[in-house]
Amino acid sequence: MNRRQRGFTFIELIVAIAIFAIMSAMLYSMLGAVRGQLIHSREAADELRELHYAMRRIALDISQLQPRPIRDEIGSGWQDAVSTGNGLNAIELSIGGWRNPVGLPRGTIQRVAYTLDGDVLARLHWQVLDRTLSNEPLRIDLLSGIRDLRVRFLDRSGEWGEQWPPLGAGGDPRARPRAIEIFIEHENWGELTRIIEIAG
Repeated sequence: MNRRQRGFTFIELIVAIAIFAIMSAMLYSMLGAVRGQLIHSREAADELRELHYAMRRIALDISQLQPRPIRDEIGSGWQDAVSTGNGLNAIELSIGGWRNPVGLPRGTIQRVAYTLDGDVLARLHWQVLDRTLSNEPLRIDLLSGIRDLRVRFLDRSGEWGEQWPPLGAGGDPRARPRAIEIFIEHENWGELTRIIEIAG
């Protein structure tokens, strides 16, 4: 007795292909969403790493503030060991701890500045302390997305001010504040404040 072999009908094949196509589209959409989340998480982690590095770099520089004024660019006077409002720089200061592993003919004190260029926080430093007009600073961009950058100084009487040296400070270019407060407003992380105490 012969039995007829049964296969899939054309309609059954069409239905199976349609179901497979729908499931493939759903899976592709899910994979795309997961991939998008991974990319977003990686970008957020990179931004957070940049933020931590920038805040740590600022705190390290300020904590190493030295009472070393510098000659101005034309050699006619002195710039304070720490100052604000010099051109576009939010803060400029002399710091210690500049390592010299190859024994270059220079000291261990370095002049650095922090500036806001558009929405980018940049750190500037000079190869010499008593620079001239021909000495260009080296620049490192630390953090983007900055909306605002402000600096405040705690003087010896316990008063906060946005200018250093404060008015009526006696004109000592070596004078240092007791603490410096850095305020940053970031487009993603909001308002960030850090107070760094100055030793000595």
